[in-house]
Amino acid sequence: MTASIKPLLVLTSTPGAGHVNPVKTLAKALILNGYEVTAVSSSHYQNAFEAVGCSYVAIQGYGDYWDEERDAKWPERALIPPGPEQFSWTMEHSFMRVIPDQFAAVQKAIRMLRAKYPDRPVILLNESGFLGSLPITRGARGVKPDGVIGIGVLLVSLNSVDTAPFGPGLQLPTSAAEVAQYAEMRKHIESVLWEKPLKVFKDILNELGAEIPDGYRLNSDVVYLWPDRFLQMCPPSTQYPRSDAPKTFRYTGGLPRLPKNTETGASGKPTWWNEVVDNPTKKDVVLVSQGTVELNYENLIIPTLEAIKDRPNTIVIVVLGMKGATLDSSVSIADNVRVVDYFPFDDILPYCSVFVHNGGYGGVQHSIKHGTPLVVAGETEDKLEMCAIAAEALRAAIDEVISDPKYKKACRRIQEEITSFDPIRVIAETIDELVTEA
Repeated sequence: MTASIKPLLVLTSTPGAGHVNPVKTLAKALILNGYEVTAVSSSHYQNAFEAVGCSYVAIQGYGDYWDEERDAKWPERALIPPGPEQFSWTMEHSFMRVIPDQFAAVQKAIRMLRAKYPDRPVILLNESGFLGSLPITRGARGVKPDGVIGIGVLLVSLNSVDTAPFGPGLQLPTSAAEVAQYAEMRKHIESVLWEKPLKVFKDILNELGAEIPDGYRLNSDVVYLWPDRFLQMCPPSTQYPRSDAPKTFRYTGGLPRLPKNTETGASGKPTWWNEVVDNPTKKDVVLVSQGTVELNYENLIIPTLEAIKDRPNTIVIVVLGMKGATLDSSVSIADNVRVVDYFPFDDILPYCSVFVHNGGYGGVQHSIKHGTPLVVAGETEDKLEMCAIAAEALRAAIDEVISDPKYKKACRRIQEEITSFDPIRVIAETIDELVTEA
């Protein structure tokens, strides 16, 4: 397809940094490849998406929030102890009850494009955490795109006979008995964690005119099963194999690689940057971060600083995960520690010996993209699953991962797998398939 007749794209994102950052990279890559992109997320992220060249439709009403104001928007959430009850509450209020406002914003975006370009196809690229597009796939009232592609920037949670139930961080089944045991466990997890959120989800689908067949087993798999295609933004070897995954499920090998000087992150470098880049004495460079959501630094950053404060020939880089963030004045900072509030992982990881992280999916993908070994420790969201894949103990693990070349070699193998993919080609071919089928 020539650039002048490429289909128009609507690209959604859950309003949180861990979702928006990769989606913004995808948007930039698509624009550089000649697509016109209209992004849909909360009003907070409008400037960020417009800065990479997107048109924008902001969510309005109850669904217009962003991750850092979640506690202020829903103060009652903080009254629920972390665990199954809080997870269920979060899914209901932050993901299900925002669907009508998300759906309305997507409808506005499609309607706007149909009115302006009535003869051009419109393809909806839906980030998997953004549930407001799913009613469209079930025939909800309103305008329709010519196809829907799910975009996976989170760990794959698709149920399979080949995997354990998603969440507890269990290992793969090794016998028929374990497969049966895990099947029963899934039913229990769905009844404990998902019963209320899924009831709300079903009610909203019905209100929007979506059609759910009688007896249909509604669960979290719908984000993978309902779109016409689903593209997971990583290489296959970073996920558990699923022999029963639908044929519409594909891997892209990672996010599209942006040309130099077109990256969407910050360009300014901290004062210690040359110390890391030049590194004349070949010190071990340890990067430590908890990502952009879990910002209680006592969970990982402070224990890591304590664990390796006396490690010789080491530079420790701490990325706090939010602009303007600081460590409390009571935290002891050794002479070899450099602290920055926010900094693009892709800039620093090529110079690192190891990345100590809380196991968030995005951070793990950044690390393997650059062939940097991981030490992972996490307790919330998808972190237990990532820790099950790359489980290490903290201080001993840092020494082992740096000293034993097998970890670096394993990361290099995955890095080579990533380079064998052309993500933008996979995405473009999938878009063209749906245009042809429409």
